[in-house]
Amino acid sequence: YGDFSNITAASFLSEAGKQTPMFIRMSTVIGERGSVETARDVHGVAARFYTDEGNFDIVGINPPMFFINDDILFPDLIHALKPQPNNAIPQAATAHDTAWDFFSQQPSAMNLVMLVMAGYGMPRSFRHMDGWGIHTYRLVTADGKTKLVKWHWKSLQGKVSLLWEEAQIAAGKNADFYRQDLYNAIEAGVYPEWELGIQIMDESDQLAYGFDLLDSTKFVPQELVPITPIGKLTLNRNVVNYFAETEQVAFQPGHLVRGIDFTEDPMFQGRVFSYLDTQLNRYGGPNFEQAPINRPRVPVHNNNRDGKAQQFIPTNNAAYSPNTINYGSPMEANQTVGNGFFTAPNRY
Repeated sequence: YGDFSNITAASFLSEAGKQTPMFIRMSTVIGERGSVETARDVHGVAARFYTDEGNFDIVGINPPMFFINDDILFPDLIHALKPQPNNAIPQAATAHDTAWDFFSQQPSAMNLVMLVMAGYGMPRSFRHMDGWGIHTYRLVTADGKTKLVKWHWKSLQGKVSLLWEEAQIAAGKNADFYRQDLYNAIEAGVYPEWELGIQIMDESDQLAYGFDLLDSTKFVPQELVPITPIGKLTLNRNVVNYFAETEQVAFQPGHLVRGIDFTEDPMFQGRVFSYLDTQLNRYGGPNFEQAPINRPRVPVHNNNRDGKAQQFIPTNNAAYSPNTINYGSPMEANQTVGNGFFTAPNRY
């Protein structure tokens, strides 16, 4: 929508009208592949920007907060939400003893639980739900000035939910109800759109609203911090091959670009580790980043070598830095040289 270089050095937000290719994956969270999509559940909204400085991922959900604020509880959360161990029931839902037992021991989860029990848990379709980035991010300008932000996707189709009876009927008729609806709309040329916005806050506002902005179980009311629109997403193409694209895409909260930085949110920092750790196991090695759906749309220069499913053929013999054999290449880009990623000075 405009030039936001006054709050971030990110190139894709630096000029009005700039277009950036994207890939979006929406899904349920608890159900395994093939499970019914209209079950009451949190819904994932993962977005990848193929920017001219590398890939930037917002790995979010449709409510504005998360169940927990400490990543050490992440495995426990997943274990509790999965189907009961003794009978693998229920699929794709959390209406069972282990889930409710976990929630009863985690009062911080009540924010999200109440929203899931309301309309957030059963949207009318993927087209009719918003998305949130969960965490507080830090935007950094070229000269190191910072702002805290929350990311928000606003559905321009409106936000609509299913009634319980409607969800049950849809589940019985078509387990792929949400994906079918989205696919058909795009094929028919009725392209769904979302407006990307941010809530902008000063670093000094971390505790200004009666809670910690770095607590991912909390959200910032729009009455206190309005959302500033910064762009628009248009889904104008379906995938050509579901496995090669949707199944193999590897979103990662650690995929950041120049001008967008981490915060001290412990859940954010923990997800950076846990997502990569899971993907190394899921793909059998580190080279999943080279798959067409995962690789950046710009050249990549690093010292990574070998491993299973290696797709690149490096031409230089110096896979280390510093070196003289390859005249020091690849040289590390930074804040002033090569427009590289840089992090803001820690506040503590």
